[in-house]
Amino acid sequence: MLYIARQDRATDYRRQAQEARAMANWMSPDDIKHQLLGVAKHLEALADLEERHARKVAPARSPELKA
Repeated sequence: MLYIARQDRATDYRRQAQEARAMANWMSPDDIKHQLLGVAKHLEALADLEERHARKVAPARSPELKA
């Protein structure tokens, strides 16, 4: 399986959520619109989780050395 950085996954989830919201704007049956908006909300939650995890495991920056 190809490794994808968590921040990249978060960005992709947010892009997909935006696409789902855009499609929902074009849908006339309310049930389909609500389903797409629910998908968008779920994708945003996944993106938030990925970003939180990425911050937890991000390597600590070492202090810069002054010459």
